[in-house]
Amino acid sequence: MINKTEALLDSIAALKGWSNPDSVTYAIRNPLHIKSFARPGKHEIDEEGRRIFTSWLAGYKACLFDLDIKIKGESRAGIREGDKISNLLRVYGLADGLAHDQVIKYLRRALRDPSITKETPLAYFRS
Repeated sequence: MINKTEALLDSIAALKGWSNPDSVTYAIRNPLHIKSFARPGKHEIDEEGRRIFTSWLAGYKACLFDLDIKIKGESRAGIREGDKISNLLRVYGLADGLAHDQVIKYLRRALRDPSITKETPLAYFRS
């Protein structure tokens, strides 16, 4: 059984170039482009404030934690558990339209669930 939160992370990361070795996403090992809100100097960051991780695993774990906090409705981003997938995607910088459609298509295939839509509540990913 595929972990739903991991599938969501993978779907967003795929659009951000996670598997493309020429991409910034790959270089900074940060699949969701999460930013550092720690005191200055605590984390290495790029010119846009995105965390730079030293390994794939460290970046993936941090992004999984960030995504989980948002799904639970506990983030400072204002996302709530009852919000839709489309709201979450906007927080990660994915504009409405094709990007959202691609995430939904990815999730349907990864989770073998054709009922997933942009309107699916984030609570879906907690089960």
